[in-house]
Amino acid sequence: MRLLLMTIALVTSTFALGEVNILLKNNTDKESQKREQIAKLIQQYDLKKWWFTDDIIIDETTRSPFSHPVLTLTASMPNNDPAALSQLLHEQIHWFEDERPEEVESTITALKAMYPSVPVGYPEGARDEFSTYLHIAVCLMELDALAELLGKQQAQNVIATNGKYFYKWIYSTILLDQDKIRQLLKDNKLYI
Repeated sequence: MRLLLMTIALVTSTFALGEVNILLKNNTDKESQKREQIAKLIQQYDLKKWWFTDDIIIDETTRSPFSHPVLTLTASMPNNDPAALSQLLHEQIHWFEDERPEEVESTITALKAMYPSVPVGYPEGARDEFSTYLHIAVCLMELDALAELLGKQQAQNVIATNGKYFYKWIYSTILLDQDKIRQLLKDNKLYI
């Protein structure tokens, strides 16, 4: 595996992220374009509230983004900034949850009471039942982060578009029940 490291010292008008390490797994043009897009988004938006890891890998060969062990993004959609921002925030929010196992456990217990049966597997749910419940929380916070950064309507459009392709039940559920889910997350101290 050959990784190309790009360290970006970024300072916005409201905060300093410090050094963000964006590594290219295959050092391709598509990965470079995605790196530039992510760097631009980091400079354009105040992401400090949703920033939990400084290490990012861009891998055009991966099928979908993932958060651990290193936040890894696909090289897709280098010209769709709202979609890229959604992807980046989603994976950062997984790091937030990872630091709060007790809050995750209580939140999932409450979500099971709200939704006793959830879909498992692509395209409706996540890889297993636990992950589907976990993604209800992640995707609600993703929606709220996008709303704060892009405005409510554009955020809902991004989430609705995501929901046409993956996590279909999860995204439609958070759009439908966002107030209830948001309050549940706040009650269980699992909300950014």
